[in-house]
Amino acid sequence: MKWLAGAVAVLVTIPLLVLLFFSPANACGPSALVPRVAEGQTVGRWDAEQLTNAAAIIQAAGDLELDAHAAVIGVMTAMGESSLRNIDYGDNAINPDGSVADSIGLFQQQGSWGTVAERMDPATSARLFFDRLAVLDGWAGMVPTLAANAVQRNSDPYHYDPYHAEAVEVVEALTGATLDLVPGASGACAAAGDGSFSPATGAAPGPWGGFSNGKIPESALQPLPWNPDRTLRADAAQALIALNNAFRAEFGYDLPLNDAYRSYENQVRAREFWCSLGSCRNAAEPGTSNHGWGMAIDVANRQSFTISEGSPIFVWLTANAGRYGWVHPDWAKPGGTGPREAWHWEYYGLAVAA
Repeated sequence: MKWLAGAVAVLVTIPLLVLLFFSPANACGPSALVPRVAEGQTVGRWDAEQLTNAAAIIQAAGDLELDAHAAVIGVMTAMGESSLRNIDYGDNAINPDGSVADSIGLFQQQGSWGTVAERMDPATSARLFFDRLAVLDGWAGMVPTLAANAVQRNSDPYHYDPYHAEAVEVVEALTGATLDLVPGASGACAAAGDGSFSPATGAAPGPWGGFSNGKIPESALQPLPWNPDRTLRADAAQALIALNNAFRAEFGYDLPLNDAYRSYENQVRAREFWCSLGSCRNAAEPGTSNHGWGMAIDVANRQSFTISEGSPIFVWLTANAGRYGWVHPDWAKPGGTGPREAWHWEYYGLAVAA
């Protein structure tokens, strides 16, 4: 795109269909927005040249009738590959067959992606990326960095994750959209009338989606990538994925979990077990546990099924989990109204300023 000379701010205008992620049901449909890049505009550390390239990526997503979640993934990927610079060189990485990669452009695409001209054209290279993303089974429900990695085949599946929050910020700045995401979340939106939910904004969990506690269909829950047998509501899962990325950076391994969503039947079993030991208060009445809403986890460590208040994991969670909307509820603390459970954490979301 060309900039016009003069003191008047020049706007690069690009149509896009956008989803408002984790919004109320009526906001899960597309809404036409117009991204704009003003001359000399910056967003964080990204300058006007980089934003113009980001705008081309967003436009390509819109041209292919993909949503803003896809646009965020595209911008995030280009940030991680080229810092949003349309460079005509690569990093001389070695391919699995021993050859030197001939990567170029925003997405550092090799010759198998297209001609030099195609790979060096921001709009075309973005379309090439989105063409492969769109045919990836289940991409919209994947963690963004894992979706990007499935297309790019980077050796580190979490390579793009540090850029996700900045990609959201850039897409918001260029489109005017408000993408209701916690740090590192993917932006999956629950469908209206099929498990839809309003954003978690700092209050204790409760009913959602028209479901009964502990009787939520598997299709309405999201598995956790490092522990796929454990599932949560989509926003809670995405927030925990973001938290886990930070945890892994600190500890060198994924957050150990003993439980997440718990079915009504399993809650009945838990209650019967504890009652048989004379400690009914150690398990909630079936139909009342926040595990049954897919909004609670039980944290373990690599040696046992639980953690204590003095453990390094608990100390780290206490200092950091709130940034991702995860809370150790008052009832589970020493002196609380319920059993003392250092391992029990619930997703409240991030409070919205009045």
